[in-house]
Amino acid sequence: MPQHFKYYLSKANRDLPKVATIIAEEFYDIWWKEERFKESREEFSDHIKSSECPFKYEITKYVKNKGILEDEELEKEINLFRKVNIDGIITTNWDMFLEEIFPDFSSFIGQESILFQDYISVGDIYKIHGSSIKPSSLVLTEKDYESFNDKNPYLAAKLLTIFIEQPIIFLGYSINDYNVQDILKSIIACLSRDNINKLQDRLIFCEWTPEQEKPQMIDSTILISETVLPIKLIKLNQFAGLFTVLANNKKRLPIKILRNMKDMVFDFVKSSKSKSKVFVSDDLDSIDDLDKVEFFYGVGVRDKLSEVGYTGIRLRNLLEDIIVPNTWDAEKISRIVLPNTQGTYIPYFKYLKKGEFLNEDGKIPEDDSTAEFSPDFIETVNNITQENFYPASNYTRKKVLINKQYKSLKQLIQKEDFDHALYYIPILDEEKITLDDLYKFLSKNVSKKNLSNTHFRKVVCLYDFLDVKNGN
Repeated sequence: MPQHFKYYLSKANRDLPKVATIIAEEFYDIWWKEERFKESREEFSDHIKSSECPFKYEITKYVKNKGILEDEELEKEINLFRKVNIDGIITTNWDMFLEEIFPDFSSFIGQESILFQDYISVGDIYKIHGSSIKPSSLVLTEKDYESFNDKNPYLAAKLLTIFIEQPIIFLGYSINDYNVQDILKSIIACLSRDNINKLQDRLIFCEWTPEQEKPQMIDSTILISETVLPIKLIKLNQFAGLFTVLANNKKRLPIKILRNMKDMVFDFVKSSKSKSKVFVSDDLDSIDDLDKVEFFYGVGVRDKLSEVGYTGIRLRNLLEDIIVPNTWDAEKISRIVLPNTQGTYIPYFKYLKKGEFLNEDGKIPEDDSTAEFSPDFIETVNNITQENFYPASNYTRKKVLINKQYKSLKQLIQKEDFDHALYYIPILDEEKITLDDLYKFLSKNVSKKNLSNTHFRKVVCLYDFLDVKNGN
């Protein structure tokens, strides 16, 4: 530009949209005339609709070429951020960082993308100030902000639905940011005093403070149009702790599945000619081909549906697979099934090993970026030892005695009845447990009844643990 940025800043009285307007006007002739922009003109000249377009186009090129700083702490925060469980994002950023972090989310560009949506879905990114993949969408100049503000009441009406249904966390915005204040102002205008107070636990502002040693959450307020709005204020000096909490807040189903379910049901309800393959029944025998059903509402059909897809695999199926192997994809089992399986004794290691998620020490790296692996999940897996499978204390206290009495697993199995063998196997010294003998014992006794037996499950999981620990 012909002048230093401070020249434009002072000329516009520090009004940034006005600064952008002045620069865009001066840049228009420069862009068309100078040789350094020849390549840009060849690529973009047919798409120019106003004098502001060249400036916006060059900004989007710059944003696209900007990468993330290489920083160990920042990389740790980003890996945690990939795992957070949230329903959606509203952003004023132009870059594609969020789309890269959340590839299963759908992106909507511009304010109108949210205004003309029939409903608020899950797994959406609303880029209300535009995106670097669409130069004309950028909210940048005075004209852009005037248009944006004209639609603010309509945007606020949509956002009000979101604010009422779930908490909103503000990251990277000051409480005094005028974009935030304007939207909150429009929302407040729609609410009574009683309903405004209900927003207290739903508006959470994160304030980055370098000197803040430990994260702190306090009740606070902000003044919006002479109205005191109660909020939660989190003060922190890094975001890893916040992202860890959000990552451990697991959903029962992956965001992609929840999104598809909501989209299909909405389409089914709204349209007389729905494109969604939705089936409602209490009898699966009436369906000729289950694979043609994309979404199912039913009663008492869980067992039959569990045969279709990885999300139908239950703990009993995983335990049985350790003894009678299936041909399941270990990578998919590790990502889709294991983090969502409920239970105390879960056979993690076979799948994590085959899925190549474990390091040389047989643990998941703490900085693993797999989105489905929450910090709690990683910690649970990495902290498993043989002691996790010990029986109740009245049997565990016999550990020394049992190890004196039996020199091998085979000897213990021959001498003890089935139930007591299950109690004592986990407290045998590891070197006495021959994996082949343990596998034969489990194979001989595997049954639907025993797979429901807590002590049998313990021994199956112990086998899974020791098998991988010994390099298999």
